[in-house]
Amino acid sequence: MNRSEIEAAIERNVAFTLRMADGHEYHVPHRDYIFLPPKGHFVIVADDQEHAFYLPLLTMTGLIYSKAAAPDAK
Repeated sequence: MNRSEIEAAIERNVAFTLRMADGHEYHVPHRDYIFLPPKGHFVIVADDQEHAFYLPLLTMTGLIYSKAAAPDAK
């Protein structure tokens, strides 16, 4: 994973899930649930219960778009 992939997903403002090296996944329903600092090497993802998760970019293994939001979905 790299920063530009996450920036692109945020810019599209569609739902996606971040997959981590430890197997955890963090769903991002839309851009209000994620913060990517301008020069940071991490993201912060919030859930509906207002929990915040600090996620280092180095431990991210994938970004999965929801089926309806997938780049090649028509």
